[in-house]
Amino acid sequence: MPKNLRLSVTLLASTVLLAGCFMVGPDFTRPSVKSANQYQSTTQTEFTESLGENSNKILDPVEWWKSFNDPTLNALLKEAASQNLTLQQTALRIYQLQAQLGVSDATILPTIALSSTYANTRNSNLQEITNNSGNLTFNNAVIQLNWELDFWGKARRGIESSLNSYLSSVAAFYSADVSLTADVANTYINIRNNEELIAVAKANLALQKESLRIAGARFKYGATSMLDLSQAQAQYEQTKAQIPTLIANLKKTQNAMSILLGQPPDYYEKKYGDTKGSLKPPNELGVGMPRDLLRRRPDILQAEFSAASQSSLIGVNKALLFPTFTLGGTFGYATSNFGPTSSGSLFSWGNNSTGISAGLYLPLFYRGALVDQVRVQDAVFQQSILAYQNLVLNAQKEVEDSLVTISTSKSAVVDYSRAVIAAKSAADMALGRYIAGQNDYNTVIVAQQSLLNIQSSLVQTKSNELVGYVGAFKALGGGWSAEMTPPKLPEMMVAEMTDRTDWGNVLTKTGEPFNVQAGKFLLPNQSLPAEGVAPMKSTTPTQGSAAP
Repeated sequence: MPKNLRLSVTLLASTVLLAGCFMVGPDFTRPSVKSANQYQSTTQTEFTESLGENSNKILDPVEWWKSFNDPTLNALLKEAASQNLTLQQTALRIYQLQAQLGVSDATILPTIALSSTYANTRNSNLQEITNNSGNLTFNNAVIQLNWELDFWGKARRGIESSLNSYLSSVAAFYSADVSLTADVANTYINIRNNEELIAVAKANLALQKESLRIAGARFKYGATSMLDLSQAQAQYEQTKAQIPTLIANLKKTQNAMSILLGQPPDYYEKKYGDTKGSLKPPNELGVGMPRDLLRRRPDILQAEFSAASQSSLIGVNKALLFPTFTLGGTFGYATSNFGPTSSGSLFSWGNNSTGISAGLYLPLFYRGALVDQVRVQDAVFQQSILAYQNLVLNAQKEVEDSLVTISTSKSAVVDYSRAVIAAKSAADMALGRYIAGQNDYNTVIVAQQSLLNIQSSLVQTKSNELVGYVGAFKALGGGWSAEMTPPKLPEMMVAEMTDRTDWGNVLTKTGEPFNVQAGKFLLPNQSLPAEGVAPMKSTTPTQGSAAP
């Protein structure tokens, strides 16, 4: 090999190696957060109940809803997981960003293109020169190579950002799945709550109807005044008027459940309208420690990956401040019926042509705008850090709020249960004394209205307790197994998309999942640090690696 060619190859190889060493911009580390050492304990008082929560015990992360012992709820959640349209939209975004990651990966590679041209020009002035009718033909076929060396890490930071965006979308799917599970559970609790409120109202309406009949009979025989009869009639009609509103609330909640199941509004009533609820509060609740939320809640992980993506974009914008180095080359064949390339066929070796090029680009007068763009991106990144930190604080608040709701609701259920017994006794005695003529009908009204209110409050408080448990499970990241496997899409959707666009096996292959343990993302072959929630130097796998 000639000495000058060896030197060129050596310089080129050195340049390429150096291009893989430099990366401007910050390396992302997990932002610091504030967290309590443990949740506030719920002690037994006059107005609260002790939950007996166990800080060392963690709930079943996958199927917490089974602790409610309601087969209908289990069936609803299974159906929602496969049919909910909003969840499917979130899943599709994963595949959108996976394709975008492929676009980013390509930026680090050279572009190679083939071009070919054929031209035939007629000019009478060329007849004598070309010794023909004046036709000038030109034909070529050229392979062109262009490569922007990633000397400052612009392309690699771009890949880093795209990979973190992709992982953020996977975490967003599981966050949406957790929210959907809680929404279905809460909606189901509200359906049963409305059904019980209607049953209570109808039972009291029947009681008041009997009281109205008694008041009418007493008025007929002159044992009481028209005032008592009017009061009895007013009470009966008032209670009756409350029931349509309760029925409307039930229908609306059923319609909402149908939409969560990805079905028309009448679906729930048709399929599940005759089922009976058997919801019971869980026997225990393992809450763990506040710092566990960093690895148990997918929305926190989503925010972390989103911040990491924004951090990488700082490096992308900083790289624009430095010189851009490009390499180029051509190899091809050209022939014409005029000049030195006029003989032989196109692909004759004598018609070959080669060329190499190198370029440098450095912004000068536009540099101030580029500096401002770095500042813009840095401000965006700082906002994402604050969003992450605020999300962690709110996550702790959501757990605490749910625990307070459960503790106070449990205590209130006990009190309301005793109050219902007393109110029933008071209503029976008031009606008996009225029949005996020992008190007026106003006493009956007060007692029966109090019974209706207390029974309704008991039903609502029991529902509040159940909703508190759902809120606690959601706040603790329940429903997520700490996997980051891209979800499978419905077969019909895959068929429709592949018929429209060449997706290859992207929509059907299953890659290795990322596992979340101790606050770190681990590929299946990686090991876990000994203890603690170690800060992540980088939230991305090796540069240039493909998405799962």
